[in-house]
Amino acid sequence: MIGNHLKRHRHLILGILCLASAGHWPGIAAAQDPAAILDTMTVTAERFPVREKESPRFVTVVSAEKLIETGANTLSDALRRVGGFQYKAFAPLGISHGGMNSTLSIRGIKDGELVLINGSPIQGAAGHAYDIDTIPLDQIERVEILKGAASTLYGADAMSGVINIITKQTGDTTSLGGTVEFGNESYHNHGAAISLPRVNLGFNYQHLGDQQEISRSFSQKYRYDLDDTDKYAWTVNARMFENLHFDYVGSYYRTGFEKRYDGNKKPFEGTDQDYYKNFANLRFETPTLKVKAFGNYDEMQRREYTAPGDPKDRNRNYNFGAAGDYGFYLSDWEFNPGAEWIYRGADYSNQYGSQYRNDYALFLQVKKTFLERLIAVVGVREQFIDGAAGARDYDKFLPSFGLTYTATDSLNLFANAGKAFRAPAFNDLYYDSDFLKGNPNLRPEEGWTYEAGVKYDDNFLQLRLSAFYMAYEDKIELDRSGGYPLTYFNAGDYESTGIEWNIGVNPFVHQAGWAQDLSLYTAGYWADPTAEDTDGKDYRTGPRFQASLGVDYLTEPVTLDLNCQLLTSRERELDDTVVLNFFSRVKLWKGHLTFAVDNIFDEAVQVSGDLSEDASNRYVYYDIGRLVKVGYEIVF
Repeated sequence: MIGNHLKRHRHLILGILCLASAGHWPGIAAAQDPAAILDTMTVTAERFPVREKESPRFVTVVSAEKLIETGANTLSDALRRVGGFQYKAFAPLGISHGGMNSTLSIRGIKDGELVLINGSPIQGAAGHAYDIDTIPLDQIERVEILKGAASTLYGADAMSGVINIITKQTGDTTSLGGTVEFGNESYHNHGAAISLPRVNLGFNYQHLGDQQEISRSFSQKYRYDLDDTDKYAWTVNARMFENLHFDYVGSYYRTGFEKRYDGNKKPFEGTDQDYYKNFANLRFETPTLKVKAFGNYDEMQRREYTAPGDPKDRNRNYNFGAAGDYGFYLSDWEFNPGAEWIYRGADYSNQYGSQYRNDYALFLQVKKTFLERLIAVVGVREQFIDGAAGARDYDKFLPSFGLTYTATDSLNLFANAGKAFRAPAFNDLYYDSDFLKGNPNLRPEEGWTYEAGVKYDDNFLQLRLSAFYMAYEDKIELDRSGGYPLTYFNAGDYESTGIEWNIGVNPFVHQAGWAQDLSLYTAGYWADPTAEDTDGKDYRTGPRFQASLGVDYLTEPVTLDLNCQLLTSRERELDDTVVLNFFSRVKLWKGHLTFAVDNIFDEAVQVSGDLSEDASNRYVYYDIGRLVKVGYEIVF
């Protein structure tokens, strides 16, 4: 009886637990000195290192320790728990389903985020897809997240923000570490890392047992099951000379999908899937000069073994390029000119064959401090896109402006405005299947982001609060009005207006004893993302509210984290989501014993889909259920 009562009222219980939590700035431990908080640095906000608080942008720096403390299984799941993202996935652990990867949309704007590794782009040219779930958490130094239009800084794909993954940096000492973790659902997560003077090496293995009903189509009466999944990842970071660095991230995973019809009205369809990813860059970095060469290659192979006569899919994305930035002072003005070239290619064997394009850009940022309190930043970028034969060329001027005012030692005010631009991807233009057809007449996406907010730091409170208005024209959306095959169209007006916050409270910082190590945190956004459909009517394109709330107890011998994720007023009639997670770590001998529970109340979490009454196909994809994990970390 008690169990049934708890189950009936689990949403109320979860809501009470979530509302009992409030804010903590990611990566900042309780009771830190205000000067240390002020000196939090970011390389993403302005391409060269700058104090986060002095940047005119909404930037979150998530440390490696904070990523681990979330208890998440993958990087995208960790960032979802940190807060401020709309997470979308098509299989557990963010596993790609036929090229449909997990995503982290910013402020309700889908396909607007640019993803970087050490400042270099990793997204494929076919569909702006990325797969950060193959990067081991223990091989990440930090993640820097810039919200708002960043096309001036980073080019045509940075419409709504940037996620920059900084891999583990090399040192001058030697250490050896390893982790093992086991859970229900045949879950394994094991890693090994070695740090030598000037070199880091890492390896990770994950396994998940077969999962039934990871998605369901209510209209067409079928479900997808997931076979056993094995994921391997390896990383290399080397400091070859004093200022010359080499980074490599590679991964491979193998899984399979089974499409099973209700009542066995049709034979099931089974597909094997292999996915390879490789990223490498060579960086020369000094305080005034940055030069890098980079490349990214991924390949997905899919074979429908229940239909031997069908051809095997072999989809490939490959980018390579070079970029450089130089910083210097002229009188008391700071200048940062730069240039960039990226070759983007894709080869989708059974959809549209080989396509490519070249992106070129010239960039200049000027910075000046007035009256010792007001910092002004102006940036301009001339973006050139040279399309392949038959494709359009583009030449866009992308300006941005920013102001930061130091009101007191604790309080800064900031504002920025920037123009955004994104060219259609190859899938948008050329894809050809029974499910989806591209539209070669698509126009590029363009728009502006306007933002203003406050940044406040002291021992008790860390606050980041921003009000934003994001307005676009010709945003590329799926046209679902005509049934299958779906196609793309340019939405008329596409807007998102709202507020975003990142708040941390250390309520007992001035008290003695264990209570001073307690901290509360919340991060998230409220927005109203809307677009015009093919008939000119407004519809919601993303959730209105997303937040992460939690409480931390952070000491060297014991770490405890209780985290709650909320997602409400969602697009296409998807259910609201309330999920509670727990992570703990206790120091033992030379390592730590870990215990974690994901989705404590075993909620049925819908991570993507369309449940609209007029949808041509009403379907939903589910996240994994309750996962209980026990592990051990050791370092020598």
